[in-house]
Amino acid sequence: MKKIILLCCLGLAFSVQAQTLTKTEKKALKKEIKAYKKNPSSYKSMKDKNKTTIEQQEMVIEDLSKQLEALRQEQNDLRDSIRALADRYAALKMLEENRDQIPMGTVYQVQLGLYERLDLKSFNREGLMVKAEETNAGKRYVIGFFKNVEDAKRFNKDVQKLGVKDAFVSKYEDGVRDMKFDANKAK
Repeated sequence: MKKIILLCCLGLAFSVQAQTLTKTEKKALKKEIKAYKKNPSSYKSMKDKNKTTIEQQEMVIEDLSKQLEALRQEQNDLRDSIRALADRYAALKMLEENRDQIPMGTVYQVQLGLYERLDLKSFNREGLMVKAEETNAGKRYVIGFFKNVEDAKRFNKDVQKLGVKDAFVSKYEDGVRDMKFDANKAK
């Protein structure tokens, strides 16, 4: 055991010598080596403590590496979410800019009536769009775009309950009104 300690100390001394120590450092190192020679269990205790410290630090490094990877993944997910929200915002902005245009495909609107002097454009608000369509006989006012006739019929009933008795559902195909459409006969 003493030989092993002596060899370790010599190896340590040679590696330390390569670093060109000052006289004070050499003296302190020699004193430390003598202390370990006299009490090898303290040397073993120091080695075990250093080994434990290194293992604990390696575990901390591994844990921090995992946390870093999780944060990087979260950052990527958030970046993707921001892109998706930006795309959604652009689509909504485009819808808002084009809200006076009748969308392509089949949609339904509720006509409130046909009036010469009534102006309801002030009712245009978020999501609720009242639109006036010019005709030879006056202006016909319509509200909303519904993708199915049943939703348009339900809204029409609500409008009639408010007192607009001539309200009815109209149909548009690719932006052109179907004047022959009758919602009561539609499925």
